Amino acid sequence: MNFAIFKNFFQKVSAYFHKLTDFQKKTIILCSSLLAVILIILIFFAVNRHKSAVHLECIETQGSSSLIAINKYAQKGIIKDGQTAFFKFSPHQLQLLSSVYEKYSTVSITIRINLIPKKNKEYLNSYLKFGFLTEKDFSNSSKKEFQNISDTSHPLIQANLSSAPQVFDISLAAQKPKDSKNFHNNLPRGFFVSSDYDCKIVAACAVPSEIGFDIDYEVPFYGFAGNGGYLDFSQNIIDFSGASLVFPVENTSISSMPEFAITLSKNNENKSTLDNKVFINFTLGGEKFSLNNVQTDSQIIIPSSALKSPFSRAEITQNSQQITSFILRATYNQPDSEGQVLIPVKTDPGLILNYNKTAWRTLDYEVFEWDRFDRILFFDTRNYDVQDNFFRRMAYFVEKEGYKGTLLTNEQLQGKHGYNAHDYSAVSMASFFNKALQENFPLNKEEELLKKILIENDLMEFDGNAFIPHEGGIVSISQESAPYLRATLLAHEGWHTLFFKDEEFRNFTSAVYYTMDQTSVQFLKDYFKSQPGLGYDQNDDYLMHNEFMSYLMQQRISEVAKYFVHLANRGSVIKYTPELAAYVRKTEGKTFEDAALALNDFVFDKYQIVGGNIALISKN
Repeated sequence: MNFAIFKNFFQKVSAYFHKLTDFQKKTIILCSSLLAVILIILIFFAVNRHKSAVHLECIETQGSSSLIAINKYAQKGIIKDGQTAFFKFSPHQLQLLSSVYEKYSTVSITIRINLIPKKNKEYLNSYLKFGFLTEKDFSNSSKKEFQNISDTSHPLIQANLSSAPQVFDISLAAQKPKDSKNFHNNLPRGFFVSSDYDCKIVAACAVPSEIGFDIDYEVPFYGFAGNGGYLDFSQNIIDFSGASLVFPVENTSISSMPEFAITLSKNNENKSTLDNKVFINFTLGGEKFSLNNVQTDSQIIIPSSALKSPFSRAEITQNSQQITSFILRATYNQPDSEGQVLIPVKTDPGLILNYNKTAWRTLDYEVFEWDRFDRILFFDTRNYDVQDNFFRRMAYFVEKEGYKGTLLTNEQLQGKHGYNAHDYSAVSMASFFNKALQENFPLNKEEELLKKILIENDLMEFDGNAFIPHEGGIVSISQESAPYLRATLLAHEGWHTLFFKDEEFRNFTSAVYYTMDQTSVQFLKDYFKSQPGLGYDQNDDYLMHNEFMSYLMQQRISEVAKYFVHLANRGSVIKYTPELAAYVRKTEGKTFEDAALALNDFVFDKYQIVGGNIALISKN
């Protein structure tokens, strides 16, 4: 480049400029400054003409970034006169969507809508549409051609605004790909929003997918599957039929089916009491459910794998106003790298007994966690043999008179049966594994697996030298037990776990134990001795109080007196303790019923459950 030419040119301009008058110089400087300002403004608008006031946030990052605006409505994020705003994701934003999917196996775009109130204009007969844009839309469409895109076959959410809140969130899930490795290529490239009623798009966010509604917060949420759907803000009917496009449809070694999470209203009106049960009824996949409308802050969990046809419509047929959230969301409880099931399926105990066995993640057992109480696990085993492999040695170590604190060898266990159902506290199980560690005692594969499950779910930890117990406990029942017996055993063992977990409950049980008719208490202890298969250590007060409570609470209160009269009529009991058996028959078991009533009042006030039924939900 010849710099001499430029030097000569600027020398001539400078010489000419010095010949000008002061007025001419000032005029030239002013005009030049104005031209520079105009040029900067033009450059600014040229650079920012595609930036939107609407930002995309991401659950995986702290910041946000501006979406790319395709038209003027997207630039400000304000839609007027029934128009449509079109947005495009930047390459960086597409990468954020991919990162959410890689971590959670689902991704949705949630947008917040703020309807702009107008005088003398209601939401009546106004509609809002929200849908995704694809790579094909951007490669084949000009800006003008985008104007008709909301009327095409794009999957979208259509919302009737007649009963809409002023501010709400709507969420649309990206459809899962046939090949998860190529998910990035299947991501939506943008989205559009159109509305008959003036509104502002406040923000957008990339989040894991949730389908359903949640009005438990200040800003209500409404989520849809990748095929979109129709949004009716009354929320008596929720369409989950598109969930198979988003979530796994079976439990495998690399994926797990989603779960329904239901939240009850915190409003105390129309709630169940001890004397008057109020139920929320709904249908899901053709099955009918009843949910006890108790006062609780906890969520009720229904695993989709427990249902015959989970990905279909749900309809709340009674007391719909008492449900503030009905969400289908992903779970992360698939087997570990060795194919072992360590993470339990969260659910209400009412759904364990009839859980779809074909959905078990192993052939021999399934493990559940009580949805309302963490670290309370329920094992359901294929038969008594599998259950014995897990818990027989522990039964003798923890409870059996004459064996407590002793680890029996496989040879010593031959011909012995533990129980038809089991329950153990985290403390007892940690003691069992510490004893095996100290003695270098060989455990079987099921006991080693149990150890891993307990550590994985924080019932205990290993500090390098010993197993440290936390709170909680486990229950085990077997498919080999008769259906009527399984229900009683589940309730009986379930009460034990609450006893393990709650010191206040233990103290109250002890007070009832020592203040009730002691002749009746002695009858129960004699009954235990009369049944060789039980073998409870009666010198263990903790065990005696726990069993006393569970035998009272395993059936409905109305059945308690008859149950103990039935025990007093057994030949083996009459033979062992004839006088006390006669005493119970004479008193008609009323002393046990009185004690059960006291316990029942306590547990309903604290847990909203009653004798004979630890569940809040049931299939009709």
